[in-house]
Amino acid sequence: MQRYFFRADTPFEFELKDLAEITHKKSQLSGVPHRTDFYQIIRITSGELVQTVDFNKITIGQGKILFVAKNQVVKFDTHSDYKGQIVLFTDDFFNRYDTEEAFLKRLQLFNLFSVNRPVNTTPNIDALWGMLTQEVSAKREFQHRLIHSYLTAMLIEADRQLETPENQVRCEKFEQVMLFTDLVETHYKQWRKVNDYTDHLGISAKSLSKNLQAIVGKTPKEYIDDRILLEAKRLLAHSSLNIKEITFELGFEEPTNFSKFFREKSGKTPLEFKQSALAERP
Repeated sequence: MQRYFFRADTPFEFELKDLAEITHKKSQLSGVPHRTDFYQIIRITSGELVQTVDFNKITIGQGKILFVAKNQVVKFDTHSDYKGQIVLFTDDFFNRYDTEEAFLKRLQLFNLFSVNRPVNTTPNIDALWGMLTQEVSAKREFQHRLIHSYLTAMLIEADRQLETPENQVRCEKFEQVMLFTDLVETHYKQWRKVNDYTDHLGISAKSLSKNLQAIVGKTPKEYIDDRILLEAKRLLAHSSLNIKEITFELGFEEPTNFSKFFREKSGKTPLEFKQSALAERP
């Protein structure tokens, strides 16, 4: 799988550009599944595209915005007729303080708990996007701070659209869940048991299960298994590794153990999934 890192001529790791620059046939990202180390915000101003993010096809129409977290696997639609803009930014740009890192993780827009969902543009978002565009084109003192402020306000406005009575309780329980999901992201290839995580965090499995299900709708074991399955699908579909290599990459001792796990969770063998993914490529 191709992986792309942030490269821009800006003095800080933020960029706003026309979508045509990304989806043009000569672009290195054109129609190619890839993983990035930066966040993406895709805004459609006319037409409609079908964006693929981690095996989910997401339709984004005029007046919609899609938020994509770093490390997700993305494939740009290069066939549909649409126009829009894209914002790219890194953790280094946004996270000047620890509180800002926690802010990004709290957002429904970028969290690991649900499928990416487009949101509607609003008058406030349109105004903030306009100010952001104007500021990016200028070369003025404190530009970084102003862009950061506009971006933060826009993220809050968009995130509020995803609020529901069910997820409003997340603030009370989010800290514990965030610590758990961060640990899973770091150790899912080595730690498979729930008590690996609860022992490290010094919490009870009962407490973690209650809070995780309230916010994510999954048990800790389901969350761990789903993270392993997602990475397995990414590697099978988008890497040159064979099944034996993927087995060891994901921490399984034997290919038979990996195949059994994958079939139980996905309903297909690793080979069947890989062949179906290859058949969908243009």
